[in-house]
Amino acid sequence: MSILEILKSEDYQGIEEFCTKQYQRNLEFFHKDYPSLFTSLQQEAKEYQLLIDKSGINILNFQTNSLMYPLQEGKSLMVQTHENCAYNPPVNDKWERYWGDDLAFMDSKFPLSSKWVNKIIDFGFKEGALKDIYHLPSDFLPSLTLFGLGGGIFLQILVENYATIHSFIIFEESLDLFRIACFFVDFPTLFSKTQFRAGFIFIESFIKRDYVQHYFLQRRISSSVIRFELTLYQTPKNQSARRIVKELHLQNLRGWGTFEDEMRGVRNKKSFPIEKILIEPKRINAPICVVANGPSLDFLIPFIKKNQNKMIIFSCGTALKPLRHYGIVPDFQVEIERHDYLDGVLKEAPLGDVPLLCATVLDKKAKALAKEIYLFERDGASAADLNEPSFKVKFTAPLVGNAGAALASYLGSDVILCGLDCGYKKGARKHAQNSYYGEEDYEIPQDAYEVAGNLSEGIYSDALYSLSRTSLEEAFGALKPHNILNLNDGALIAGARPTRAEEFDLKAINKAQELKNLKSLFKNPQEENFYHKESSVYLFEAVALKNRIGDLFKAKIEDKAELFVQVDRIYEEIAKVGKSNSFLAILFGGSLSHFLYAIILVSLHYPTNQIQNIWFEAEKLYNEGFESMLEDFRKAILGEK
Repeated sequence: MSILEILKSEDYQGIEEFCTKQYQRNLEFFHKDYPSLFTSLQQEAKEYQLLIDKSGINILNFQTNSLMYPLQEGKSLMVQTHENCAYNPPVNDKWERYWGDDLAFMDSKFPLSSKWVNKIIDFGFKEGALKDIYHLPSDFLPSLTLFGLGGGIFLQILVENYATIHSFIIFEESLDLFRIACFFVDFPTLFSKTQFRAGFIFIESFIKRDYVQHYFLQRRISSSVIRFELTLYQTPKNQSARRIVKELHLQNLRGWGTFEDEMRGVRNKKSFPIEKILIEPKRINAPICVVANGPSLDFLIPFIKKNQNKMIIFSCGTALKPLRHYGIVPDFQVEIERHDYLDGVLKEAPLGDVPLLCATVLDKKAKALAKEIYLFERDGASAADLNEPSFKVKFTAPLVGNAGAALASYLGSDVILCGLDCGYKKGARKHAQNSYYGEEDYEIPQDAYEVAGNLSEGIYSDALYSLSRTSLEEAFGALKPHNILNLNDGALIAGARPTRAEEFDLKAINKAQELKNLKSLFKNPQEENFYHKESSVYLFEAVALKNRIGDLFKAKIEDKAELFVQVDRIYEEIAKVGKSNSFLAILFGGSLSHFLYAIILVSLHYPTNQIQNIWFEAEKLYNEGFESMLEDFRKAILGEK
C-alpha cells in the first residue's frame, strides 16, 4: 500500500504500526551510515511530537499547545496539505523552479567553444527540440532543495512515485520535526534513488555554507540547469537557509571561463618577458590601502588624500582615473584582466609613471605602457599554472579588487578597504564619479537581493558581488593580516572590521623604505628557478586528457536521468584532473562545462525521454571540437602563427 492509502484509511492502529516500522528502519539506516544523526535522534522531544487520533494525523507543539496543521470540520489537513505539495512538482505552483538559461548561441569571439555549444543546439533543433518548452520524464526529479519537511509525508509520496531523484538538500530547523519525518519517510530508499547517495540533511543549526558549496560544485552542471525548491513553511531560519542556497547556486553559475579566454592569457604570458615576478610573499611594515571603483570611493577620497604618506596605495582597475582626477598618485596600479583594450583604459586614466602590478596574463600592449612593471602569477587562470611556478597569488577572482585585497593581505601589515563595496546601495551609482564608466543610472538590478550592510542598511548583492565577497572573506581568513578595516558603505565582509574613516589615525611610516622593501620581493624567475616544467610536455598531456574524457563520452546513455548522471561524472573527472594538472583542467574545463550544460539543456527541450541521438552527436562533436582546440594549443606552445 502507498503511504496515502495507509494514512487515509482511518485505521489508526495500522497507521501507528506503519509509523513504528518506518521509524525503526530509519534508525537502523542512520545507525549504520550516519551515526551522529542516530545519536541525535535518541534525545527526548523538546517541542514537537506526532499526534494520531480521531481528527487524523497532526503535529503538536506541546510548548504552546497548538497544532501545526489546521482542522477542517474536526479533521486534520496535514495529509491533504502534503498530498497537494507532492503533486507533480514540475508544474505545481507550490514549488519554485530554477531552470537554466535559455538556449543561447555563443558569438564569434568563441570560434572553438562554439563548435561544441552552437552545434549541439543546432542539432537539437533539427531533431525536434522545442525552444520554449521543457520536458522531464515522468519518473525523474532533478536537484531538490527542501526547507522544512513538516512531517515529510510529501517527500515519501515523491519517493514512491519517482524512480530517480537526482540529488537533494533538506533543511529542518527542529530536530523534533525531523524525528517526526522519520515516522513517514523511507530515508534508505530516498538515498538509494539519488545519484551516488547525493543527499545533504541540515538540522537545527543554520546551513553550513561550505557544505552547500560542495553540493553545488559536485553537481555544477546538473544543478545549474535545473533545481526544484519547496518551502513548506516560512520561518526566519528557513528564509536564511534559502538565501544561502540561492546565493551559492547563483555563484555556481559564474566563472566557468572558455578555452579562448584562457588561451589569450597563455599567449599574453608568452609574448612578454618576465623579469620581475613575486617570488615569495613577505610582510612589509606598512598598511596597504586597497582602492576599488565602488561608489564609496567618492566620500573616502579625503581620507586617502590625507593619509597617502602613511600607507601604500593599491589602485585596482578603473579606480585609477578618479584617483588621478583628485590629484592622488597611487603607488601601484593592480590589473589582472586579459582584455586587448586595457591599454586604452590605462592611457585614458592615465597610468603615467605609476608602477604596474599585474598578472602575467595581461595583454602585451597594456604591459608595454608601464615604466615599471611587477608581475605575479594569478591562481585560477590556466596561464598561471603554465610551467608550474613556485608561488601563485590566491583569491584573485572574480574582480580586480579581489586581486588587490589578496596582494595586500599577503604583503601588508594591515589592509584598508576603500571603494570595495561588493554591492549596490539604494540611491547610489554602481561606480565612483569621474571614472571610466561615465554617467550611470541608479537602479538596482532585478536579480539583486538584500544583504547585511557594513555601515548602513539598503545594500544589495548579486551573484558576482556575492562571489567577490566570499573570495575576500576566504582571503582574510587564510592570510590573516593584523587588521582589516572596511571603510565602505557597502556589504558587510566577514573578517573585515566595519570602520568609519574618522574613527582612527594612522601612524607615520618610512614609506620610501617600505616601497623599496616591497619591490625587492619581485625577482628574476630564471635566477630563482621559479618555473619547474617545460611547456612542450603539455602537448602530450593534453592528448591524454582528450582520451580520458573521451572514454566517458563513449558510455551508453539512453534517457535524461542517465544523462544527468554521466554529465556529473564527466565534470567530476575534470575536477580530478585539476588536482594533478590544473593548467589543462582550467584551459579546457570551462568550454567543456559550457558544452555539458548545453547538452543537458538541449535534452530538456527534447519532447521525449529517448535522447540517444543527442548523446551520440555530443560524442562526435566532442572529438571534433577537442581536436581543433589541440591544434590551436599546439601552435601557441610552439610559438607558431
